[in-house]
Amino acid sequence: EDALTLEEAEAAFVAGVAVADEEVDSGADLLVPGDMGIGNTTAAAVLTSILTGKDIASVVGRGTGIDDDTWMRKTAAARDAARRGRPRIGNLIDLLAAVGGADIAAMTGFLSQAAARHTPVVLDGVVSGAAALVAQRITYRTARWFLAGHRSPEPAHAAALERLGLTPLLDYEM
Repeated sequence: EDALTLEEAEAAFVAGVAVADEEVDSGADLLVPGDMGIGNTTAAAVLTSILTGKDIASVVGRGTGIDDDTWMRKTAAARDAARRGRPRIGNLIDLLAAVGGADIAAMTGFLSQAAARHTPVVLDGVVSGAAALVAQRITYRTARWFLAGHRSPEPAHAAALERLGLTPLLDYEM
């Protein structure tokens, strides 16, 4: 089933916009979104596959170091989610509701508003890369305000950075 209702995805997006506004209004001149969680690389891979046209198996990574059997199950789940999400690409909030989640929807709102407020953002990892892809689809040239802090070992992150035209500040080839 969908990760969120459309109303929940809209509320998360708006919450992200509000956080960006609060930070910029309080004087922040550089923003850095962060994420932490289990399973969020799967949603990021699904969004990255849909928004870059990359095959799902080429963007699903090992996350916290999963074994081959777990990677195959993760890839199958991501493939099924991508199949459900692709028809929703015309409504990006609906896409976030289907295959993203509240964290990615909020981060997308945050990134979109940071760019609208002409505030640079340092992206940190695969989840922020996926949210940046959605933000870029919402408002063309949003990525002009993004910097890639590093390159994650997750293959979806490399695909997202390539599509966004970003070169990471650090790349330890980990």
